[in-house]
Amino acid sequence: MTDDIDTGSISPPQRQAESTVDVRGLSETELEVHVNALLTSVGEAPSGPSAGVASLTAVWVISQVEESCGIGRLVNPQDLTKDDLATPAALSQMLHREIRKQDAPLVES
Repeated sequence: MTDDIDTGSISPPQRQAESTVDVRGLSETELEVHVNALLTSVGEAPSGPSAGVASLTAVWVISQVEESCGIGRLVNPQDLTKDDLATPAALSQMLHREIRKQDAPLVES
């Protein structure tokens, strides 16, 4: 994941995207649309179905989704894999999965 850092990728802005969305109620497809909007807001518009996401940009997108959730940290950036960043869709799927884990009620056995 350090490849994009080594090539001089620019760090995304530390401000939140213009519109705040409550991502906890979004479907996986709706979350993907939101992630694409966040990427576009920092000039990282996906250029195709196989376009990867720079790791610094992905960390910023994750922080925006975490802030929108208001439930704390969803994922540790150190635990991200290249597969999680392979495409905006993969990033969205990982985030959706982590949101569902946080929202799942505890079940007593």
